[in-house]
This record gives sequence, structure tokens and C-alpha cells, in this order.
Amino acid sequence: MSRLNMFTYFALSLLVLFSFPSNLISASDEIPEMWGELRPGSYKVGFRTIFTYDLSRPAVPYSDWDGKLYPTRETKGRQMQINIWYPAKLTDKSRRLDFRHYLDLTARQTDFRPLDKARRAFGDAQFIYKTNALGGGGSFTRAKLDTLKKLKTNAFENAVPVNGEFPLIVFPNGGSPAFQSIMCEYFASHGFVVAAVVLKGREASTDEVSVKGFETAISDLDFAVGKTLELPNVDNTKICMIGNANTSSQIVAYHTRNQNVDCMVSLEGGLLSAFEQRILRGTPFYDPQAVNKPILAIYAPHPSIDPKNIEHLKYSTRYLAHFPKMSEFHFLNYGPFERFVPGIIGKPKGDVAYGFERGAELCTDFFKAHLLDDSLSMARLTKTAVTGPIDSFETKQGLPVPPSMTNLKDAFTKQGIEHLETTYSKLKKKDLTPFSISFYNDMKDWLAWKKDPKYTNRFRLYQLALDSYPNSATVNYYVAYFASKTGKDKLAAKHNRRALDLLETDDSPELTASRKAQMREAIKKRLDESDK
Repeated sequence: MSRLNMFTYFALSLLVLFSFPSNLISASDEIPEMWGELRPGSYKVGFRTIFTYDLSRPAVPYSDWDGKLYPTRETKGRQMQINIWYPAKLTDKSRRLDFRHYLDLTARQTDFRPLDKARRAFGDAQFIYKTNALGGGGSFTRAKLDTLKKLKTNAFENAVPVNGEFPLIVFPNGGSPAFQSIMCEYFASHGFVVAAVVLKGREASTDEVSVKGFETAISDLDFAVGKTLELPNVDNTKICMIGNANTSSQIVAYHTRNQNVDCMVSLEGGLLSAFEQRILRGTPFYDPQAVNKPILAIYAPHPSIDPKNIEHLKYSTRYLAHFPKMSEFHFLNYGPFERFVPGIIGKPKGDVAYGFERGAELCTDFFKAHLLDDSLSMARLTKTAVTGPIDSFETKQGLPVPPSMTNLKDAFTKQGIEHLETTYSKLKKKDLTPFSISFYNDMKDWLAWKKDPKYTNRFRLYQLALDSYPNSATVNYYVAYFASKTGKDKLAAKHNRRALDLLETDDSPELTASRKAQMREAIKKRLDESDK
């Protein structure tokens, strides 16, 4: 080779080396088709599955959504498959997962053994069945599933975790990570550990939309959160939860008894429905004062969904984003899947893949704002543009949270009932009902034991309750009772009659038919005695 040719070759080599790498993307840097226009954060994403048992509870069989049972061989305990996405560092041995991997986990929800051909086919059949139940109407076939199986994910199996601790996002799923994996990968790429778990029923794998079902789901969440917080790459001081459909209400029910939860997302969830609010009110810890962390409520047109149904959650700052062309399950993987299998869960109203992407970005800003105190994310969140898939956005600022029952009890032991009265007056300036009816009931019962022998504290307590809830049959009933105990007979008679009238119209959840009958009988007895 001549010296000129050698120089030319060397120059071209340098040109290739230094000019083109920015345009060359390695296999690990490729953004998979499934992600559409979503752009990852600064982290690669690892994925692992924890197969574990809640040994305190019995094993359950698999059940489909129609109630058919499939017996399990597991006997060790309640089967808990926990899927984890996390910030990772890759090596030349890192293996990018196909979507097939997530599908296979469907068949390992209640039976942790390695898959054989028959069980893999069962998992596929269940995904097809559930997809058709969500709107596919029988149009989603095995051939269409094969199209999805081959798609690449943006996660690498058992990749080495990045050093450090990251906030935790808990995202329950409907049967396997195949339902919401894309959003989970996206969150993890932005510096979060994401845990997904199937919330099961009391006696089978399908959850129950009832008070008992919610209580069971809460136990599952508690177990899964506890296990995930044991991981060394999880910051156990920063936890957020996100739920679609009825899991949005289940995560809020969990928050009412675990104040370590810092924020929640209702992703087109039933939290905004009157039906699920009735269920929540039946759970023992549900109280507006207990729901006091920020909520992002992403919702779409649905006859049962209305932000007014969470208006009472006044201690939570609520961000309300309406997506007019989306539907409940297009916020799961079905939104992006529309690009590969058109009409996968029915004909969409608009560009649901774009709506999904905008929803994922909005959630990420919410997480960063409230878990990382990121000011830029907070600015983007509060100034969310009403364009594209979003036609309305509103922020409802939460009210100051009243002191806890524990702190008020402590203050009573030092300062007496006057402290509660002063606290009430201060809070009342911004909050017409600073304490719930259940608060007054619990405080009343606490005072009854050696703290109020002459009933004067409880009478003063219920004067506050009456100021907030003048049309409550329960409150008037106790005002009458404590007025009588403190020698105020005329006042007692007045509120006994008022309570009797209100029992005809008061539909408060604590007033069951038997409770109303009991109160009527007691009031009539009181009035008869006062007339003698």
C-alpha cells in the first residue's frame, strides 16, 4: 500500500471512529417498538421475579374471571409472585427480554414450577381470554398473540442493579406483568424500582370487588411491599402506588393504614366511582383524614367515573387529568398494542398509543415531584398543557391535615378538652368539618374510661361535632345523651326529637337498618322517661 493510500485509509478510519458513533445505537440502546414515542430516562432497566409465599395464609388455586377453578399443587402458603423492574447496569452478557417472558409468568401465578408446553399454552390462553373479556369480543386470536410475543421489551433479565437506593413504585397487575410492563419499564428507566403483584381473592387467584375483597388485597399489598423493601436498592422512605380499575381503590385503602405511602395514582381507576367509594367506606380505616397524600387522578369518559366522587378527600392535593379519547384499559399495554394489533380491545376513540405515552409521562412527573422533590417536574405537573390527549387539567390543593388521634389524646392528658376546642376553632377557619364523625365516636369511647366521670368532656366534644354535622342523626343522638347526663334535660329532649326526625333521611353508611331501629327504640324510651 502506498504512503498516500495508507494516509487515506487512516483518515477514513478516524472519520468513522469519531464522526459516526453518535448515530450508531448498540443493541442495548435500541428503543423497542413497543415504546412508540416514549423516551427512556438515564437508566437501563433490569427485571427479575421473586417467587415467594405468605406462610401465614393458605395456598389458593388459580381461577379465571368467570370463576372456574384450576387446582394447584402448591401447599406451602399463599403464592406471591412479585415482579421487579429496576435501574440496572448492563454487560455483554445482558439479555433483552422478549414480551414472551412476561406472558409466561401468567401461568406461574399459583404454580411456581418451571413451565412445560401445556402450562405455557394455558398462560397464552388466559391472556387471550382476558383480552377478549376487556373488549376484544373474541377478535383477539392466537395468531395475533404471536405478533406480540415476538416484540422486544426494554428490560434485561436479572441485570446487575445500579448502586444506590431508589424510590419504590408499587403497581398491582391483573394477572401478569404482560398487562402493564411498558409503563413499569419506563418508570424504572427514570430512576425508580417498580414492583408489580397480583392482588388475589380470599380463596382463589381472582380478586373480589367487595369489602372483604379489598381487605384481602390490602394484606397482599402489605406482604409485597414488605418483601420489596428488603431489597438493597430500594429507598424505604419513599413509596408511591399506582392502580388501574379497582386496584386504584385498593391502594388508597392500603394507604389509610400505612402512612408511609407518599403518593398515589388512580390510572383511570374506580376510585372515582360512587360504587367503589361505597366499598371503601365499608373498610375500617377509610376516613378523609387518613387519605392525606397527593393523588394524581387520570380519567377518561365513563358513566360511573366523576372527580366529584373524591371531593371529600379534601386533605389530599388532587391533580385531575381528563383524557377524552382514552378508555380504562388503554392505559395498560393495550394502548401501545393498538399499533400492532388494531382494535385489540375494541375500536378506540382516538390515538390511544399517544394517550398512553402522555399518561406515562404525566405519572413520571408526579412521581419525581413528590418522591424526589424535583422542582422542574413539579412545574411541568402543575402547568400540564391542555393539548393533545388531555382536554382538562385541574389541581385541587389539599387542606391542612388535622392532628392525629394519638397526638390529640396526648394533648388532652396535658391540657384537657380545651386543647381540642382550640384546635377545632383554628382548623375551622379553612375546613368546615375538621374531624370526621368516626373521629368523634372513637374519641368518645376513649374518654369513657376514667377520663370523664361527669360526662362534661364528652358533652363539649359533641358540641364540636354538632357544629360540623348539624344534620347527622348520630351526632344529635349523642348530643342528647350527654346533655341528659349533664343535667340539660330540655336540650336533651330537643336533640332526641331532632335525631328521631333525621333517622328518616340520614343515609350515612354507619346507619344500618338494625342500628336505626336500635336508636329509635332508645330515643323513644328516653322521651317517654322525660315526659313522666
